[in-house]
Amino acid sequence: MTLATLLAHYRARPALASFVAVALFCVVAMAFVDRPLALWLKANLHPHWEGFFKIVTVLGESRMILVPSGAAWLWFQMAANLSLFVEARTRWRRRANAALFVFLAVAGSGLIVNAAKLVIGRIRPRHLFEDGVYGFQPFNLDFAMNTFPSGHAQSIWAAMIALAIVAPRYDLAWLVIAALVGISRFVTTVHFLSDVAMGTWIGIVFTLWLRREFERRNRPVAGGLQRWGRVKG
Repeated sequence: MTLATLLAHYRARPALASFVAVALFCVVAMAFVDRPLALWLKANLHPHWEGFFKIVTVLGESRMILVPSGAAWLWFQMAANLSLFVEARTRWRRRANAALFVFLAVAGSGLIVNAAKLVIGRIRPRHLFEDGVYGFQPFNLDFAMNTFPSGHAQSIWAAMIALAIVAPRYDLAWLVIAALVGISRFVTTVHFLSDVAMGTWIGIVFTLWLRREFERRNRPVAGGLQRWGRVKG
């Protein structure tokens, strides 16, 4: 296979191409970057920045997204069922689809990350700081040990990409939030840089795939939460 053929193959499959790129980045980072970067941040991060990022990082907890999006789906679904007019029912169902999309983006990509954590079993940075241990324990059932990929990075990027799709008016804000939370995970040394990179990739790619699946089933989500009262079914 020639280089041109290989490049054409990857261009036709962007998810595969991006996975190869992220996987190669992770391998290089694991070998040369993650350990010295974590040690440097642990020793040199200013307490003010550490405090800031420890507040920001809470936004990446999956329950911060799953609970409100799940509640919103129930509320919108109930409103659709109780609506007397077709136009109102259509609007509420569009909103319900949007809320369900956000919920499933986070939950579905979270299942992938949790499975990967158990199989890969990468030891968390705190064991590097406390015991000098850096490496892997595959098929480790202790989630406190399993750091790769980052679940917070996956959750926040899945949620923010989903919100950028259903409420595109604020897409820049969603992306800034996702970037800050992702950065917070390795800056506060609860994850390595490569953990965050792979978690980010899983969150983004799964959400884009899920959008295609929703649309294929004639359940459009784009703009579903864009403007209350102006969403067309």
